Amino acid sequence: MKFDAYNLFEKDISISSSLSRAICEIPFPIKDFENLLKELGWSQLLEWLAHWNNYGGVNLARQAWPDKTKSDWALGVGLPFLTDIERYLANQQESILFGISGLPGSGKTCFGRWLEAAAQKLGWSLTVLSLDDFYLPSQELGKAMAGNPWNVPRGLPGSHSIELLERCLDIWVEKGILSAPQFDKALRGGLGDRSGWRQNRPQILVIEGWFLGCSTNEDIKNSQFDSTSGITDIEHEYRFYIQKKLEPYQAIWHRFNRIWHLKAIDFYATRDWKIQQEKNMRLERGSSLEGDLLNSFLRMIEVSIPQSSLQSIEADVIVKVNNNREIKWVGKRDHQPI
Repeated sequence: MKFDAYNLFEKDISISSSLSRAICEIPFPIKDFENLLKELGWSQLLEWLAHWNNYGGVNLARQAWPDKTKSDWALGVGLPFLTDIERYLANQQESILFGISGLPGSGKTCFGRWLEAAAQKLGWSLTVLSLDDFYLPSQELGKAMAGNPWNVPRGLPGSHSIELLERCLDIWVEKGILSAPQFDKALRGGLGDRSGWRQNRPQILVIEGWFLGCSTNEDIKNSQFDSTSGITDIEHEYRFYIQKKLEPYQAIWHRFNRIWHLKAIDFYATRDWKIQQEKNMRLERGSSLEGDLLNSFLRMIEVSIPQSSLQSIEADVIVKVNNNREIKWVGKRDHQPI
C-alpha cells in the first residue's frame, strides 16, 4: 500500500514537494505505521509529517546517510525513532536509553551515525555506542573465545565486559557522565582491539548490537532437536554454553527504555550484508575479516544462537528489512504480520 501524497495539499498543511515525492515511494503498509505513531503520541499522520517537515523532513541530516540510501529509512525508521525519543524529552527524563538490535550488516552502524548527526541539528545531546565497544581487551578476548567451534575472535555472547558496561551505565545515570571504551574492528589484521575511550555527557544514549535484546532459549536447553539445517553435534553442544553466557546480558536488556529491532525478512541476508561490510572496511581501512576467518564468522552468526531467538527479539518496535535493506514493514511488535 502506498500513501497518496497529493492529498497532503488538500489538508491545508504545508509540506515540501520533496517530502511529498518521498511519501509516494513508501513501500510499507501505512495502517500499521499509523498505529505505531498513535502510540508515540501522534493521532494524525499528516500532523506528524508537518511537525518533522519543520526540521527538514527526510532531508534532516541527509548528508549523514550512506550514498543511495532511500527515503524509506528516514520516514520509516529515522523520524519515528526520533519521535520515540522526543516523548521522553517532553517528560524531562534525564537519562534516556534506547537499543537497536539487528543482524550484522542490517544497517545499525549507518543508522547510528545518522542519529548522532540528526540529534546535533536538533540540539539534542545524543551518543550512539555499539555493544562491540565493550569487547574485552585483546588478551582477555582471546581467552574468552578460545575453544569455540568456529574459531572466531569475537562476536559471541561472553566476549564483552558486562561489568564494565553496567558500571558505565550506572555512572551515566547517576552523574550524567559517559566514559566508554571504543573498539576498532580493523586493528590486529581485522581481529580488532580497543582503541581508546569516549567521554561526554549525553542525555540520550543509544546502544546497538546484533544480539541485543536476545533472550535465553529454554527450548535449546531442554531439547536435543534443532530446526537449523546442517548444524553439527559440536555446534549444537556449544549452544548450551552460549546460552549460559547470554544470561548476564538479560539485566542489561531490562535497563533500556525502548528497543527497536531491524528485523531481516530473510535471516540469511546477513551473509551478503556482512561480506559487503567487510569489503567496505578493507577499502576504507586496509584490513578486515576475509577468507576462512570471514566464512567462519558467517557460520557463527547463522548457528551459534537459534534463529528463532534472533528473529523474536522482545523489541518495542519492529522494522522489517528485505535483502536490499529496503524497509517493508514498520510497527509495534504485537501487530506484525505472520
